[in-house]
Amino acid sequence: MLKSKIKTHTQGKVYKQPHFFILNKGLNSGKPFRHYVVNSFVFLADDKDERDFYYFMLLGFWELRLFRPYLKGSVIEFVRLGDVVDVIDETFNAINTNESQSNLHLQLNYLMQLRKALFSKYLKK
Repeated sequence: MLKSKIKTHTQGKVYKQPHFFILNKGLNSGKPFRHYVVNSFVFLADDKDERDFYYFMLLGFWELRLFRPYLKGSVIEFVRLGDVVDVIDETFNAINTNESQSNLHLQLNYLMQLRKALFSKYLKK
């Protein structure tokens, strides 16, 4: 299922559906970005909620350095598309109980609310 949502990005291509980019070269491989970055995969979501959920999950995976063991190459390290999908699938399967999954959704919703509150606070200044 995820394999059909993550593609290699072609420079200049414009996506109309909700999406984000995943860096695939260098030591920061696996880091998600809201904007285009060179050498990236694109995650094509069905809606904004799915995009935000996977964006923050991948950000957490990157911060935990879950992609480091999958880096290939001797000069410029990179991560393969299949490895990114495998990391996501394996991690979701490990936490795929209904209780932990609903807990993750709840935590992500709280983080989004906190983020919106912080942005509105700074915009009012």
